[in-house]
Amino acid sequence: MAADTDASLAKLKQLLVTGSDSVAWNGSHLVRHLVDWFQRSERQRHSKSNSTPQSPPPDDDSKSRLRASNPGDTLINCTSVIPKLVEEGKAEVILDTLRAYNQLPYVDKEALVLCLAVVSKQSDQKKLVTDAHSSVRELCTNTHLFFLFIQISKMISKQTGHSGWGRGLRRAVNEWYLSWEPRRLALEVTRHFSAYGWTHRDVIRLAHLKLKELPLGTQVVLHYVFMGLEKTVQEYTGKDNTSELLELMQVLDKDGHPQEGEKSWDVDQVINKVNKLHEMFGGLTLDDVPSQSLKSPEVWSHMLDKLEGESTVASVNRMCKANLLNPSSESSHALPSKLVERLTHSDVTSGCVTPTQVLMALHSYEHPTRFVGDAGGKIFERKPSKGVAGKIPRAPVRTPSKKNTKVNPQVVDALHTLITASAKSVEKTSRKLGICVDVRGSMSTSHVWTGNPEGKGEVTGHEGAAVTILALTSGGTNPAATTLAFSENTLTEIQVTEGMTLLQLINKFKETVIGEVNVGEALKWAKENEADTVVVLTHKFEQHVIYSATQSLQQLNDANSTHIRLVLCGLGTKHVHPQQTENFLLVLGFDQRTPSIIRAFHECSF
Repeated sequence: MAADTDASLAKLKQLLVTGSDSVAWNGSHLVRHLVDWFQRSERQRHSKSNSTPQSPPPDDDSKSRLRASNPGDTLINCTSVIPKLVEEGKAEVILDTLRAYNQLPYVDKEALVLCLAVVSKQSDQKKLVTDAHSSVRELCTNTHLFFLFIQISKMISKQTGHSGWGRGLRRAVNEWYLSWEPRRLALEVTRHFSAYGWTHRDVIRLAHLKLKELPLGTQVVLHYVFMGLEKTVQEYTGKDNTSELLELMQVLDKDGHPQEGEKSWDVDQVINKVNKLHEMFGGLTLDDVPSQSLKSPEVWSHMLDKLEGESTVASVNRMCKANLLNPSSESSHALPSKLVERLTHSDVTSGCVTPTQVLMALHSYEHPTRFVGDAGGKIFERKPSKGVAGKIPRAPVRTPSKKNTKVNPQVVDALHTLITASAKSVEKTSRKLGICVDVRGSMSTSHVWTGNPEGKGEVTGHEGAAVTILALTSGGTNPAATTLAFSENTLTEIQVTEGMTLLQLINKFKETVIGEVNVGEALKWAKENEADTVVVLTHKFEQHVIYSATQSLQQLNDANSTHIRLVLCGLGTKHVHPQQTENFLLVLGFDQRTPSIIRAFHECSF
């Protein structure tokens, strides 16, 4: 029983970190696909064209179960580990695990909310369900996660035939709104008005919240949600301690409810809002201002130094789209310098920005879309020739985009600097780690980017490997991590020093004598150097290579009574089907979470 419980708990932890219970991690978001498909099914069910066959989800190995069953069945199957833990008498461990993993930087928040919703539906465990509803505010820390919890709860209820809006869920909704300090709640409901097909108005109505029984500050905010700013000001002006909150609501509302025929924003209003939010909350995101205002140089000039780290990185491409970073643009000559200064500021470089996020932003900036389809991307069909039945498909015509794709070298240099600085900010691991990288020429020419058609991405194999190494070695500052290259018939150490840039590391790859990828040599090095984990980074793995590697790993651990962990990371690998093997992780493709998934596995978080 103990072994079964350990196995069940390990599956729960894997789901929380990777967002999937699949043997291989490929960067897909199972929870999002489940919710999207369920909502599409609901729309089709209520539409008049019920005879139209349901469109399948995107073709991807990780979603094969979605194609084989309905989303409700897939939802139940992927979270079956939770009722299994309940059957094994470990119900109290589930929520403790959710709370503990909520604090980890590499947890998949959407998967965590999925598990919380499933726990809240274990109707034969009253204490567990009560505790789950009491944990909603702690684990659902923003509107998106909160509405995701409600949406998944609805999906489970549909599958099990229950209503979904019992007293427990209504109490959880009530506690979620009450737990916010009124000013923060005002910011939350105006920053994120809706998500997953839900609005605050929908949720409050279905939960039967009675405004008159709520604290005055919460009343003001929720009255605004239902009645708008004008009626809220009329209702609460003159009441005790509401003047400051009403003033804040007026600032937050400026971009949300323009009168008919009026512009939804002007520069002075947006700047006033930016200053007010920074003064009251100490930070600012791009969601806090009207998207149309992000074309204004004056708005950016006042906003840049107040943005949080991730929004600062995202601002690069928003400013590029508005043509504000063009070196030859006279109207925005000061903005690139302000952006460079902000990107290299200490509170951005030492914040929560990851090297992979910066790399993606860099490539999106350096390689914008260069082609656009005719007529907004529509594909026309020409009339069939005489004697030919049906329509003949016509390939879309692609024409060069007229958009200026010239980049500012100062911004590019600042992003490279930020990659190096953010890598140094990654928490060091104390467990010994070996990273073996393929330095062959195919890695420098292949393009890898999970979610893009093969060959359409802009990140090369060497870039993906280099940024992963910088993250895992904490920018060369972690003595427990060793970087090696497959060179001739052996492994050659690559010195990753503190402050090394992405381009410098790639140049070291190119200077190293190349060799074939040999997983056996990597495992041999791990044994000789008593490493806890060895990672192999290359472009592609064939099915037989993966099978042979798992067999060698098992034989090595059995023969030496060790627990060496192996990660095979095929940055361009797709369509392989490995079997579940202890101490083994297969990573397919490359995306922003690739280094953090590898790190979580190395730290035995799953």
